[in-house]
Amino acid sequence: MDPEIIYNVQTGAYWDWKVALDLFLGGAGVGAFLFSVALFELWGRRYRRIPQTAAMLAPALVVLGVLFLMAKLGRPTAFYQTFLNFAPTSPLWWGGIFQTVFIVGAIAYALRWRDTEPDEGRRKLGLWLTPVAVIVGVYHGLLLAVITARPLWNTGPTVIAALLAFAATGIAAVMLTHLVRMKMAGRLDDAEHLGTFLDDMKPVRNVLVATLVLQLGTFFIWWLSLFFGSLQDRLALDAANAAYGPMFWWVGIGIGLILPLVLGSYVVWKGEASHRRLQVTMIGLTSVTILLGGFVFRLAVVLAGQVDPAIPSIF
Repeated sequence: MDPEIIYNVQTGAYWDWKVALDLFLGGAGVGAFLFSVALFELWGRRYRRIPQTAAMLAPALVVLGVLFLMAKLGRPTAFYQTFLNFAPTSPLWWGGIFQTVFIVGAIAYALRWRDTEPDEGRRKLGLWLTPVAVIVGVYHGLLLAVITARPLWNTGPTVIAALLAFAATGIAAVMLTHLVRMKMAGRLDDAEHLGTFLDDMKPVRNVLVATLVLQLGTFFIWWLSLFFGSLQDRLALDAANAAYGPMFWWVGIGIGLILPLVLGSYVVWKGEASHRRLQVTMIGLTSVTILLGGFVFRLAVVLAGQVDPAIPSIF
């Protein structure tokens, strides 16, 4: 009897929206944590409730992202084997190790934020976890960049874009969550408290604007490296544009990066001090657009990187 071999082959992209959600949520969680540490480290008691919101949000986002990744990879109960098998050349192995360390540390850090009063132990824990958080953020870029068979992913700007993306989406996630928290506590209706909050937002706004502008520049360099790269790079870029161009440019770039800058400029032009309610609305709206654009761009990169380019021909 001749043996019969059956192959189960998945059609379409293997890495799907679950992987994109892991990259998006994990990056936003890291950004939220670094935002919490930076606010309190740089400005001290000027910011208390916002770093608290960021600290509480950070581990929740990273854990949620890991759950989506494990759901995609399958066999989530076998996760413990990551710690039993030494594989230093695997980005997934490094990600499993450092994300676990980060999650445990971020939970401990969040628990110490139950009291907003200064806590030297909490401060030291945040500073100790900062390099771990950066490594986790870099991992979310390297996870794609190390795959040499995919020219769309295998570029240096991919990693830089991931670092800037987690900063922007982390701040946006924190600000949106904090606005909801303020609304539930009735602090948005307190004119004095609202005025202090919006005045305190100016440094945060400046950091966010700088991050978005740098991100735009990084994406432009990324596009240039592919457009003027090898034939393989150009074919990959053409295939990505043909399949997911609107997601890239209209949602990821247009809604996620350009629209927040335009809306923010409009509020400054109108006069922030005399349009407090408009300012609150724009903080919420720009946070939503940054998060929406950040996820859609990440999804487009994940899916477009798996599109097979056209076969070049001399005829």
